[in-house]
Amino acid sequence: MPSNFNEHRTAFLLCLGLFGTLIVLAGVFFLERIVNLDMAFQSFLILKSGSLEIQSGRFGAAATQFWPWAAQALGLPLKGVLLSYSFGHVLWPALLAWFSWRIGQWRWSLAIGMVATLMTTHTFYWLSEMPAGLVFLCAVFAWMHSKGSLTAFRWWQWPLWLAALVTAFYFHPLVLYAAAFLCLFFGLERNQPRAWAWMHLIVLGVFGGLTVLKYKVLKLDWYDAAAIKRQEAFGKLWPNWLDIESNRKFLEWSVADYWLLWGVLAGSTVYYVWKKNWAKALLVPGWAFGFVLLVNVPFYEAVGEQFYMENLYLPLSVFAAIPLIFDVLRERNEPLTRNASMVLCILFVISLLRIGFAHQPWTKKVQWEQTFLQETATRAQRKILLSDKQVPMETLKMSWGSSYEFLMLSALEHPDSARCIIIHDDPGRFDSLLTRPKLFFGAFKNYPFEELPKAYFNFRDTSGYVRY
Repeated sequence: MPSNFNEHRTAFLLCLGLFGTLIVLAGVFFLERIVNLDMAFQSFLILKSGSLEIQSGRFGAAATQFWPWAAQALGLPLKGVLLSYSFGHVLWPALLAWFSWRIGQWRWSLAIGMVATLMTTHTFYWLSEMPAGLVFLCAVFAWMHSKGSLTAFRWWQWPLWLAALVTAFYFHPLVLYAAAFLCLFFGLERNQPRAWAWMHLIVLGVFGGLTVLKYKVLKLDWYDAAAIKRQEAFGKLWPNWLDIESNRKFLEWSVADYWLLWGVLAGSTVYYVWKKNWAKALLVPGWAFGFVLLVNVPFYEAVGEQFYMENLYLPLSVFAAIPLIFDVLRERNEPLTRNASMVLCILFVISLLRIGFAHQPWTKKVQWEQTFLQETATRAQRKILLSDKQVPMETLKMSWGSSYEFLMLSALEHPDSARCIIIHDDPGRFDSLLTRPKLFFGAFKNYPFEELPKAYFNFRDTSGYVRY
């Protein structure tokens, strides 16, 4: 424990309670989190290859993929692998919060906890690299702040620092905007030595250089290229950036789920106005408002599902959490006051309750798939191909992950019970393959049975596929 443990015990206990509760939720709802779209697909790939499966060059995902990889390397059954993946997405921010605590940056520990929960609702169940990248970025800044300036780094720490910034950048493209906000926010702090401002200015320069390198020099991944293409909407819609469907949707979601985040942002803005800190009074709400437009304008027409859009909005939690913890609730370097502790406790409890209640549509999705497996278990031909018009898409949300989800759910009981079921918007594309008895249909690629690990998916059904 750090030497100031007793002095800052309240902050430690708040983080312990927060991440302890998240671990429980991750265990209770592991099927909702992992047998779900991207996580089901990535779990499938990890089990198939026995290695990490980084998508779209976002190599920071190794931080969370390590856990299921280690579980399968140790020979754990499928349930153990899926549980490990679910726990890993909570253990990652918890470990980063602990790291920040160990180096004396207990406020960053609280910030990591708040960034992980303040806006998180459906993204607790639909997982991506974004939340993992945001908390890692916070831990990097905690490390820098423990030094006070870049000149305090030892020679061998310089490459680690640069590698950490590159890793944070490559978790998710929108982490860039959280990093820029942190550089500006802390660079504007009063009564700090010049080396402090230079440290944040250099970090901002590094992220700027990485942006130029990725988007102007290196060849873009197809996913990032599509995102760049969407930016054309800014020119197309000007000056009508506000009167778009995505803004109206975001307002609805904010009233229903994200009101706490906006309350924190409003409170911080009022605090800065009261303190006559006009630079931050403009930066905090202005950056948040600008970021919402940055996300919404490219999606002005084809607004995605809330869980997908929420993932893009998550940097807003950084814009709200940092001012609250480092300014509003701060009294120099003193421990948390009773009132500050109560405010954080209330915020954490409300966030945890919101996350817990958000499981309902995801549980409904898993239950529908489990019921379908049971209802078709006695069929003579149990390899099934369905159209998305035959299923309740309002429950399933997206069909592309269906084959991996059904595979995981069916194989949980025993590897021999693994089944092949796929829902697709264009089932006709599989017509020429229906008679292939030893082929697993996937949304992006089909796999011969012999390529899949029998320890997890030992297919016993040798019949062909049938239309449902």
